[in-house]
Parts: sequence; C-alpha cells; structure tokens
Amino acid sequence: MQKPLCITSSKPKKKSPARPRLRFNQAPEDRSGFVGLLLELISWEKLTGLTARKNQAGRPTYKLSRAQLLILILFHYTVRSAGTLAEHLLMLAGIKMSEGSLSERRQALPFGVFEELLGLVLGPLACAAKDNFYRGLKLVALDGVTFSVCNHPAVNQQLRKGKKKSESAFAQLRCAVLLELSLHNPLAAVLGRHGQSEWNLAQQLCSHLPAKSLLLADRLYGCGAFICETWKVVEKKEGHFLIRVKVGAKVHRVVQRLEDGSALVEIKAMDPTHRHRIAQTLMVREIRATLRRKGRPPVRVRFWTSLLDPKTAPAHELVGLYAHRWEEELYFRELKQGLGINDLLQSQTVDTAAQEVAAMIVASALIARQRSELSPDEELSHRISFIKVWDLLEPLWLTLLLGGDLLSPIQKQQLADRFCWMASQMKMGKKRARSCPRVIRQRSQRWPKKTNQQSTSGPLTIRVTRANPAITERH
Repeated sequence: MQKPLCITSSKPKKKSPARPRLRFNQAPEDRSGFVGLLLELISWEKLTGLTARKNQAGRPTYKLSRAQLLILILFHYTVRSAGTLAEHLLMLAGIKMSEGSLSERRQALPFGVFEELLGLVLGPLACAAKDNFYRGLKLVALDGVTFSVCNHPAVNQQLRKGKKKSESAFAQLRCAVLLELSLHNPLAAVLGRHGQSEWNLAQQLCSHLPAKSLLLADRLYGCGAFICETWKVVEKKEGHFLIRVKVGAKVHRVVQRLEDGSALVEIKAMDPTHRHRIAQTLMVREIRATLRRKGRPPVRVRFWTSLLDPKTAPAHELVGLYAHRWEEELYFRELKQGLGINDLLQSQTVDTAAQEVAAMIVASALIARQRSELSPDEELSHRISFIKVWDLLEPLWLTLLLGGDLLSPIQKQQLADRFCWMASQMKMGKKRARSCPRVIRQRSQRWPKKTNQQSTSGPLTIRVTRANPAITERH
C-alpha cells in the first residue's frame, strides 16, 4: 500500500534562540545563578544608578545599557567556559553584537564604576568561622599581587615593568587586597592603574579594616610610618595588628622587658618632608623568635604588635598565629590559577586590564559567600575546597542561565540545594606544614638566557641550483 504524501511548507522553520533577548536595561534573570548572586550583593537599581552617574562618552547604548555591559564583563571574566565577549553576550542577554563594538563600549566605561562596585560588593561575611578568630579578634591580612599586561606604548607609559628590566619583560599591574582569612573573602581592593607601588596602594586600605580585627602583614609594612598610621585606625575600631619586621630594624629605645621574653619598645616614624626629623613615636611590643625544623637551617623572625599584655596574648601563640597570613598567598593563587586565568591578562589596555582584575575579585567574593553558606548551622572549623566549589558553581550558573525560561522556580531551587549538599561534602584535611624554602629556582639548563635577541628584516634572496646530471635518484 502506497504511503500518503505529506504536504509541508517550503518555508524553513525558525530555530528558537538559546536565550530570549532582553529588553534595553533589563536585568537578566537566573535564580540562584551568577546574576542572582550578584544582585544579592548590589541591587539592580544601584547598579543602574552607578553607571548612569559616570561619563556618558562612547558608543550609544541603544541595544545594551551600561549596567548590562557591566554584568557582561563580570560574567565574561568569571566563567571559565570558552567563548568571546560577544558570544557570552549572546548567552547572557540574547543580543548579537560585534567584538569591535563591544570593545569600544568597554573602553568608554570609566574605571570609577568598578571602583565604586568594589566598594559596594566587598565586605565582611556574617559567618563566624572558629578558625578565623583569635581571642575574639577577626583575622585579616593585607598584601599585594602583580599581574602582567601585554607591552604596548600606551601601557608602558602608565605601568612599570617587573624586576627584569629587559625589553621582553611585561608591564606590571599592581593590586592590594585586604582579605578576611579562612574563607578567603576580600574586604577591599585597590588597583594601581598609574604605576603606584604596593606601599601606596596598601595605605588606602587601612580605613577598610573591620571592627575588632587583628591585622597580619609581612615585612614590607614593618616600619614606623605604616604602623603609626595603622594604629590610628585600629584604635578607633578596637582592633590590633601583628606585623613582621626585618631582623635588623632599629628601635628608638627599649622601654621594658616582659616575662615571656618579649619587650615593650618605642619606635619612630620619620617626617616625610624632612628625613632627619621624627614625626611621631609609638610604643609597641616586640617579639623575637627562632624557628627550627629538622633538616633546615634555623630562621629568625621578629614582630611588632599592639597586643601589649603577655598574659592575654602569649608570645609563642602570636608567633604561631602569624602562619595564617599565608592564606592570602593562597588566595592570590586562586585568582590566577583557580579562576582559569594565568599571570598574563587578556586585556590590551590598562583600564580594561584593571576591569579584568576587578571582575576576578568580585568572583572570589561570590565564591566566598557561597562557601560560608554551605553549613550555616555549624562553625566552619573544617575547610571547604575553593577549586571544587568553583568547579560545581560554573556548570550550575550556566544551567540556570540557559534554562532560566525552561525550568520552574521549584526545579531551580532543587538544583541549588543539590549543589549546596555536594559542595558541603568537599572538605579538605588539615594542611601540611610548608616545607619548601622561599628562594629563587635554579636554571634547569646550563645554557645562559638570551637577553639581546637579534633579528633581520632585509629582503629574502632565493637561488635555485641545478641538479648534478651524474647523480641518479634512487627510490
């Protein structure tokens, strides 16, 4: 029996887009996804007002508002899935736009928007982790990190190069971060877009210290000038500091020897306008110790702290407590490696490179908030892996973003609940002691490194020679 003919229309069917197109200045909706978590930290109204108050120069915003562009930049440098800025825009908002047009709009967005965004988004977490406190003081650390930026004439005019002063060295974008330890939550951050030193950047972060906190810092900040300025802030906020100093640092005078081996000393801060004039003196407690480990030479350390009472803060406890500062170095490793971005940034200008780093810091704040909410009913004495939580967050965000109009609110919440359960099981054991000395690695080969690479750009001459007739080709 012959099958009946099927009559179909000659017009091809239109494929439904992967993401419905958003209206102009409409907030993307993805419950419990990336945008949802971001809007929990800053509302869409504040985000829209943040971009509206800035310079309106650049390409017109008839398709994409500046608030939508800001979320796109944060999403692009947070999610590690392959894709360009234009492809992520299609995924996020369903809008097609060329890379060149997006690049022009991005360069026209002033960095002041990102500075205010960091000020509104970053802050202390409400979770009280047991291992993040010392005698009621919240442990925070201050340190800096550098990122490499591609060499361009405009970039090299604003930024300095690294310690290697050769032509092949990359320009360095410095960043200082005030970090809440244990959960690696950034409290404040500032970027040196004009080549500022780490010292100058760190001075801008002292005012962001939370109340009743204990500041840990390395030897770069172990001097009278920084400590005197920090003392003014921590005294108002009922906090303290524990800063490592150089073994050969000078003190003004020794005031008193204490029973635990520490001493009260008076340090001085010099007047910046006159190098031989003392601007201020301050009494701190000095702790000296020698660290020994089997198979390693002894290491001498020295600290200045505002915890003056040896009974409430014994010297041996403070020396061991300082090891928590290494958590900030691990946080910087998470920024560069955990988020899928190496030391060399993708951006080609200073401002867009600073946007990239700011997006990474906002992403780390979102992850820290998620880690703090995994076990709200217990103290976080354990540690939950940053990398494993991030590996689960990324597919969850993409699923909620692409299926936002296909999944019901109940299904979205069930996915988020399963993520929380799975991530809460990813607990790390106690960390091993640091065994590798912090020294420069030796060369893996005996050949010296080239520092003056020469190349020629003259015309190429080609000469074709005749084959010798006496020689026959053999197969």
